[in-house]
Amino acid sequence: MKRLLLVVLIALLGLIGVVVGRTLLLPPAAFNSAPVSLPEGLDAQRAAESLAAAIRLPTLSHQVGTPANQQAASDAAFAGLREWLTQRYPRLTATTEQLPTGSPSILLRWPGKDSNLPAALLMAHQDVVPVAPGTEELWSHPPFSGAIADGFIWGRGAIDSKGSMVAILEAVETLIAQGFQPQRDVLLAFGHDEEIGGHQGNRRIAAQLQEQGKRLAWVSDEGGFVVRGQIPGVSQDVAVVGIAEKGYVSLTLQANAQGGHSSQPPAFDETAIGRLSQALQRVGDAPFQRGFDGPTGDLLASFTPAQSFGYRLIFANLWLFGPLVEQQLAASPAGAAQMQTSLSPTLLRAGIKENVLPPSARATLNLRIHPRDSIESVAAHVRSAVADEQISVKVMPAGREPSAVSDVNGEAYKAFAEVIRQSFSNTLVSPNLTVGGTDSRYYEPLTDNIFRFSPLLMERDDLPRMHGTNERVGIETLANASGFYYRLLQSLNNPAD
Repeated sequence: MKRLLLVVLIALLGLIGVVVGRTLLLPPAAFNSAPVSLPEGLDAQRAAESLAAAIRLPTLSHQVGTPANQQAASDAAFAGLREWLTQRYPRLTATTEQLPTGSPSILLRWPGKDSNLPAALLMAHQDVVPVAPGTEELWSHPPFSGAIADGFIWGRGAIDSKGSMVAILEAVETLIAQGFQPQRDVLLAFGHDEEIGGHQGNRRIAAQLQEQGKRLAWVSDEGGFVVRGQIPGVSQDVAVVGIAEKGYVSLTLQANAQGGHSSQPPAFDETAIGRLSQALQRVGDAPFQRGFDGPTGDLLASFTPAQSFGYRLIFANLWLFGPLVEQQLAASPAGAAQMQTSLSPTLLRAGIKENVLPPSARATLNLRIHPRDSIESVAAHVRSAVADEQISVKVMPAGREPSAVSDVNGEAYKAFAEVIRQSFSNTLVSPNLTVGGTDSRYYEPLTDNIFRFSPLLMERDDLPRMHGTNERVGIETLANASGFYYRLLQSLNNPAD
């Protein structure tokens, strides 16, 4: 017995040694601890006034079938924004070439010194989502007022994504005024329909560039933010860069049964609604595979060196504590979405009257597909979970596969991350998986490097404002975003580029 206890003790001490050793051997966290100042020539107040003017143009994107008067109002707003851009940024207008898009989307080419090099593409979108009817009075300032108050610019689109658009324009206008010319061409793409899928905007632009045989060095689009106080055990801000985005598909499940009067029903599981409800429960009880592979693993590895020792010990030893970490992450919708394909029941349709058994019942499931999965595999997973030949499972059109994953060890990502560190003090750079959709996916045939990052500081209570009430962005935050794009464009002339 003593020998057994000794063996156990030695094994335990060895395990502790391995766990602590792996923790202590982590490389130091990479971030810039020095203060960062705004590049010369950029003006925070001017940027704020530019964004305020852009917000006052209600560039709403509408689905097909919108009343003609609403569509006409949006068309006028998009035309007004184009005119505003021309007047507000005269140097940019004189220096860049306006390329045709066949839509209100804007595509500008800033000629570089060597047009044979693959171009760099900066993206943002002009269009915004509507304000939910009845919530207008909840806003501190009217949603399309572009009010500048209390250190913020208020209004729909401030975060998503007119703030980024204005930050790009301010940076380009300033650099041109200073005589800067990039080594390679720079394209500026400002879509008009990102919020409804980008089909008439950036999808067409990307197809046009592909037909011309163009290649892109990298693409920078909206995505993650600079977040504060949202990573356990990390005191620094974290700049979250999407290196991939989830796919998208909706499935319909339909059950058919004998209809009739509700006074003499068959067994519950023989009714259309009963059969469908039980199938939905089986689907809910069969979650998709979880894991730390791909972008999620890169995300954890990037911030672990900066965590406090207790957290660092756990995250540096996922081989041992992985199940615990997985369980904790899966407990939150945001954490679960990083690790697996998500499934949401979004529509139910059945019945016409409370005392009539419907002959059919249908449900729609919306899935956001993790890069390890595909449309085919998630449909097969759902069919397997349904396990009922009398329920059809159909894939709806307009789905898209998960994107490719940009290489975090590649030179383009390393250069992009370094510009972030130069632009934001005390900030880590972390790759992650973008769970929503962006227009950048249309450019996958043109580049291996797509980085989804909106250079805006977001604290915990800021994120619900996007698409919500009291959307706003700080004046200093907007200025720092301009500084990021200024440095990113300057980096195009680095010898290593």
